[in-house]
Amino acid sequence: MTTRGTPSPAPPDAMIGGPAGEPVSRREQNKLATRSAIVAAAVDMLRADPHEPVTADRVADAAGISRRTFFNYFGSIEAALNVPMDDFLELAVANLGPVPEDIAVAEAAVRAIRDAISADALRPVAELFLLAQSNPQLARLQMESWDTCAERILAFLRDSTCDVPPLAAAAFAQAIVGAGRAAFAHWGHELDEHGDGGTLELSLRRASLERLQATVIESLTQLRDGFPALQTTSA
Repeated sequence: MTTRGTPSPAPPDAMIGGPAGEPVSRREQNKLATRSAIVAAAVDMLRADPHEPVTADRVADAAGISRRTFFNYFGSIEAALNVPMDDFLELAVANLGPVPEDIAVAEAAVRAIRDAISADALRPVAELFLLAQSNPQLARLQMESWDTCAERILAFLRDSTCDVPPLAAAAFAQAIVGAGRAAFAHWGHELDEHGDGGTLELSLRRASLERLQATVIESLTQLRDGFPALQTTSA
C-alpha cells in the first residue's frame, strides 16, 4: 500500500534510544528522572490542596533539588504542572503518520488521534483538567497546549501530498482541537450532573475515564461525519 506524507517525530519523552538505536546516556536518564520528579511533586501538591499556592521553592524541596535547578527545567510552576497535558497531546499528534492513498486525509487524522487515546492515557490529563478548574493560570496554559496541538495537526496536513487548501487545513486542525476540548467540557459537566464530581477519586474512576474516552471518540466521529444531527431539518 502506498502512502503519502512523512511520519511526525515522536515526543521527546517517548524516545528510548539515540541515533541508530543507541541507548539513552546516563546523563539523559538523570535529566528525565529529575524532570519527572519535579512534575510529580508539583502535581502532588496541587492534588493535595488546589487552593494552596504551589511555589518553586516547595516543589524543589519536595523533588530534592535546588530552586535554580527547577528553573533550569521549567520557566514556571504552571509549565511543570501542565506537563501531563502537553505529553498527552504530543502522544495523540505523534500518532499521525503516512496517509494511505485510499483514505482521505481528514479520516486518517481522526483515526490516528482516536487510536492514540486510551483510558489510561487520559487519566493524568483528566485529573489536570479538573484541577485547573480552580486554577485560572493553569487553565490558560492548557489553552496554549491545545493551540500547540492545532499547530502540529496543521503541520501534518501541510506536509501531506494531497494539496489541502490552506484555509481548509487550518479550519480542520482547529476543529479537531475544538472537538477534543468540547469532549472534556461535556465530560466535566456530566460529572457534576451525576454527582460523580465530588472528589478526584470519584471523578477518576475507571468507569468515568472510559466515559471520557468514549466522549472524545464520539466528538471526533461527529466531526468526521459532518455532525449528522445538524444536517436534518425539522418537520
